[in-house]
Amino acid sequence: FETVAGAPQLSQHLQAKAKARGLMGVGAAATLATSTRLLSALLNSKGSAEWFRPLGEEKIDLPALMKDGETSSTVTPEATQLQPKKKKAKADTAATSSFFDALVSHIRSALDQGPLQPSALQLLRRVLLRNRVLSAAVYQCVDAVGELMVTASDKRISQQCAQVYVDFMLDYPHEQRALQKRLQHLLCNLGYKEEGGRRAVLNCVYLVVLSFPEAELVSRWGALIFVSAASRLPQEADPTAHQML
Repeated sequence: FETVAGAPQLSQHLQAKAKARGLMGVGAAATLATSTRLLSALLNSKGSAEWFRPLGEEKIDLPALMKDGETSSTVTPEATQLQPKKKKAKADTAATSSFFDALVSHIRSALDQGPLQPSALQLLRRVLLRNRVLSAAVYQCVDAVGELMVTASDKRISQQCAQVYVDFMLDYPHEQRALQKRLQHLLCNLGYKEEGGRRAVLNCVYLVVLSFPEAELVSRWGALIFVSAASRLPQEADPTAHQML
């Protein structure tokens, strides 16, 4: 994941492995999507997740994730030629990374690529959120999920995003200000320009109302949600979104 996430093509090392297995016609996107679905299926059970946790948290030197002589997909050949010494020095002093870190990096990159979105969201929910991986990168990743939920053209992707977004708000530690910011992201997009996006937001707001503790809704968020929905109601032209409001 660390080596090929976000790469339009597989590295030469992985191309050689794919050729040996008769998979030369398979690109990086298909390979990552398949690997992600298999990993999600493996970790779907509680027993598998417990087995995976020590592996996921084990620290690994980043250069060890790459075959000798290979460069990261983000380094251009020109940069390699112009700065060979600097590149070597950087590799020698590289920080360590865990497999969970690599997964977050892969998921964040995959959210920008349509073919990878379903498997990336599945992996995020089943592995990272279920295992309560506390990392700033996970919070940033879920914020990207919130954006994708609104802009995605595929209804199923929006529904997956909504479930991940709400589960995250419920299960991960939040200061009140941070939770308010994520809820306001939903309410501000009740007037999104495309009707599909407005429906996706309303579906997510419904999940919030359905899933949040009743006492917390009444004391903190109920008035904010009600006022936003009520003010949007007379402006909503889409019959389905109007009914949802």
